[in-house]
Amino acid sequence: MVTTFPDVLDDDVDYALDELDDFHERLAALRARRPAAWVRCFGEKAVLFTSYELVNAAFKDEATFPSAEFYGNVVTGVMGRNIQCMEGLEHKTNRALVSPGFRQRLMPGIVGPLLEPVAHELIDRFVDRGEADLVSEFTRRYPAKVILAMLGLPQTDEDDVTRWALGMLDIQRSHAHAVQCSQEFERYVQPHLDARRDAPGDDLLSKLAVEEVDGTRLTDEEIFAFLKLLFPAGADTTYLGLGSTLLGLLTHPSELAKMVADPGGRSAAAAEEGLRWNPPVPLLPRRNRHDVVWHDIAIPAGTHLLFGIGPANRDPAVFTDPDRFDLDRPIPNTLAFGFGVHYCLGAHLARTEMAIALRVIFERLPNLRLVDDGDVRVTGAFIQLLRGPNRLPVRFDG
Repeated sequence: MVTTFPDVLDDDVDYALDELDDFHERLAALRARRPAAWVRCFGEKAVLFTSYELVNAAFKDEATFPSAEFYGNVVTGVMGRNIQCMEGLEHKTNRALVSPGFRQRLMPGIVGPLLEPVAHELIDRFVDRGEADLVSEFTRRYPAKVILAMLGLPQTDEDDVTRWALGMLDIQRSHAHAVQCSQEFERYVQPHLDARRDAPGDDLLSKLAVEEVDGTRLTDEEIFAFLKLLFPAGADTTYLGLGSTLLGLLTHPSELAKMVADPGGRSAAAAEEGLRWNPPVPLLPRRNRHDVVWHDIAIPAGTHLLFGIGPANRDPAVFTDPDRFDLDRPIPNTLAFGFGVHYCLGAHLARTEMAIALRVIFERLPNLRLVDDGDVRVTGAFIQLLRGPNRLPVRFDG
């Protein structure tokens, strides 16, 4: 059985740490050579799956590539034992306990009272100026404020919560800071959680505090772990995905014209295409537990794996003209939210958030246009496994 790594890599750059201006081109070249390539990830040799077929199959094969094997050994010291770190009955039970607030049928009910007011409030802050940076003034703030509202937490705490969320994600580069952010976040949430246990309301935090499955309730520790997954995974990925969608629209004049002509009718398709074109998590880390030969790929136990969501979503075997941002593309089965038992719990919320934000932006900001100052680019959000535009300076008519 397999016990050794290859001596020569297919690409000797670090896909977690190195800034790659030719990110998509480099991945396309790897995919054209072979659907699984040996590269580096956090300084270690890693297998990168680049084709839609392999990435889709890898997501479905939880037995070979269990989520818990990577996340259980990396994030628990900072983010607690969340559902990414669980398997089998434990995962099924905990997912059932935290899922009620994220079901698709509930999304229409939160659009009017929650999402639209948050989007309008943020635009109100800069609309009179006729210009803004949509990353710093909208996309980075919007999902954090939405999650605060869902949980029934003060909207005024958005800056602290965003800072803690980003800090907790930087586990492998700045572990001590990530732990500090985790502890500060718990101290912030604890009194609010105590109050909900005594007097629950209609918010998501109350549901987490009192929900039962087969007589079992979540402990404080389990709720903290879920929230420390919800804020970084929910807020940060949504802001990156929303930013990339806006960049796609603002740099494709024909698609921008379609969006401007019908914001309400085009917003859902724009969100879906943005998630395909530049997914916020283009490379998802995993590890295999045992030596394995999988799809004729020999992989030693404990190998860093990268599920190439980005290259899979641009695989020409599945998507026509895959590098083009196209609002008329048939709704694809993108892998932006994963697949299988660990399919993203917040996928419906993220799609709804993005669609509502896009509609409100294009309804409120006429003649929206990107200010091309030569410094707008899709880049890593402190690590390259999370990507989105660094800034979006725009002007619009009053």
